[in-house]
Amino acid sequence: MKTEETLSATVEEYLETIYNMAMEDEIVIGARLAERFRVSPPTVTEMLKRLVRDGYVEMDNKRQVTLTEAGNQAAEAVLRRHRLTERFLVDMLGMQWHQVHEEACRLEHFISGAVDARSYLKDQGAVRLSTLAVNETATILCISEVVEDEEALILYMHEKGLTPGTQLTMLAQNDSNEEGQEESVKLQVAGHEVCISKTAAAKIWVTR
Repeated sequence: MKTEETLSATVEEYLETIYNMAMEDEIVIGARLAERFRVSPPTVTEMLKRLVRDGYVEMDNKRQVTLTEAGNQAAEAVLRRHRLTERFLVDMLGMQWHQVHEEACRLEHFISGAVDARSYLKDQGAVRLSTLAVNETATILCISEVVEDEEALILYMHEKGLTPGTQLTMLAQNDSNEEGQEESVKLQVAGHEVCISKTAAAKIWVTR
């Protein structure tokens, strides 16, 4: 089996994407990976064969893909490096949070493999914002890596003042039954009330 240091950027991207999709309870199959990476199904099939051969993923008789323990460790290492890269770009270079994601995606593959490969979200005790109880306070850790239009969500969060490190309080959850009205949550952020959709809230990871 290859060591983390010798993994290509493409392999790391596949492992990270499979990990993040699984975290969002998505069924991981080759067709969905092809859509996400915008490549042909045969290209994904060849990569999955390689990952199975190298011991990073397993596939069942329905062709559903799951990470092995080695695959999980490698993906968690990439995710951790991604978050550290984002913090570096924001804290040290002064970039805006909503502008750093794509740059972090490029740089994360070049950070030393000596970075601890523990699960980032588990280590932080992170939970989804949508699961907070009313009057519960938490701090934003990050947003999900698996959304249909991640850049749009990041910009939306930035405009709402919901950036990593922001403390917030859950004020209310609206489970509306009115037709056409989306379920929402009301938050208190920096002394102001902020409303966002429950769908968006489910994509935000926070620590209590």
